Amino acid sequence: MSRGYAVAYALNLTPWERAGTGGAAALDTLIARAETELGGPARALDLGCGSGLHLVALAQRGWQATGVDLIGKAVRRARARVADAGVTARVLQADVTALDRTEVGASYRLLLDIGCFHGLDDGQRAAMGRSVSAVAAPDALLILLAFQPGAVPKPLPRGADATDIETAFPGWRLVDSEPAPTEGMPAPLRKAAPTFHLLRRTA
Repeated sequence: MSRGYAVAYALNLTPWERAGTGGAAALDTLIARAETELGGPARALDLGCGSGLHLVALAQRGWQATGVDLIGKAVRRARARVADAGVTARVLQADVTALDRTEVGASYRLLLDIGCFHGLDDGQRAAMGRSVSAVAAPDALLILLAFQPGAVPKPLPRGADATDIETAFPGWRLVDSEPAPTEGMPAPLRKAAPTFHLLRRTA
């Protein structure tokens, strides 16, 4: 999927960024839940942060936020968005399947993935699970948005269900899953049945 995203950013064809605004209220509710469970904002890592929409939202809520994305143009856009918003957040060019603790840091208590994992192949998913666990705190929470498998045709993301997620994150427990609002999404994406999944680290 990384090549596809690079081409999409080069052509300024990024419909998922508009799609991401529809579920903002639902995501805010999940982040507020995380704040309650964790005792307030702490260190947060936005995985595949894109142009930084959710990264800025985390920083505005008081999280010590870092965003990572593999695509250089996305990283530049995210840095510009952070600067325009007047918030403090780090944006790094990094691969979610091979996060470097010395660069990205560790002990993140909230990890956010809005549409990254569900576009990876099985090997990449397993690598991402290991990589995320390596930088997550022992009590970390993970909020992950994914399409249902097979709901949309290629080249759109393949999707992921609860079993796919639990397989890739063996040291985590799926706590909750709920449909994400689809307002504002292009018609093809509304058929994808996007779902928010909340996981808690257990090992």
